[in-house]
Amino acid sequence: MDDREEIKKVVENACKILVFGSMFFIYFCLSFQNHKPKCYITDLFVPALNTYTNSSTTRANTFIFFDLKLENVMPFNGLRYDNVNLTFSYNYGGDRSTLFIPIARHTVPGFYQGKRKTAHKRDVTNTLGVPWGDAFAAVSNGSTAVFRVDLATKVKSKQYFWYAKKQRLTVRGIVDVGSAGLKENNVAIRLR
Repeated sequence: MDDREEIKKVVENACKILVFGSMFFIYFCLSFQNHKPKCYITDLFVPALNTYTNSSTTRANTFIFFDLKLENVMPFNGLRYDNVNLTFSYNYGGDRSTLFIPIARHTVPGFYQGKRKTAHKRDVTNTLGVPWGDAFAAVSNGSTAVFRVDLATKVKSKQYFWYAKKQRLTVRGIVDVGSAGLKENNVAIRLR
């Protein structure tokens, strides 16, 4: 009986080691998976397109206010961003696929983002070369002004005590701006 109990304990311990060892191995392997962050434009405000105010100073305000949301979807790794370069373009001509002219460039300084964390980068940028008369006429007629936001950066993931190789991240999205000068709808625009 004594030998059988010892064999039973040895088998139980071997099973425990096998189960916990395989769980550790799976966790360890999953920690090396890299996923690029999800990028969104949650808010965009163009004061020069606000038709609800009659102020000439509002129309002369050529700034774009924006809220960029960066979501780290990796449960095991943090992310280190290089400078995040944003380019805002205006759709001149109405065709959403062509004729985008760059009107503003903005750089968000590089930063670290923890595991499963979300970063909001709210800022303002000045524009140049926008045909504000055409854009204002479009939103005054009940249509929308169409802007494109391009994002370019490099990210590297932190795995335990070191960083992995940098990955290029280049995404873009189309944003419609209505007569209040605000992004249409309350849904964040995913940059893909």
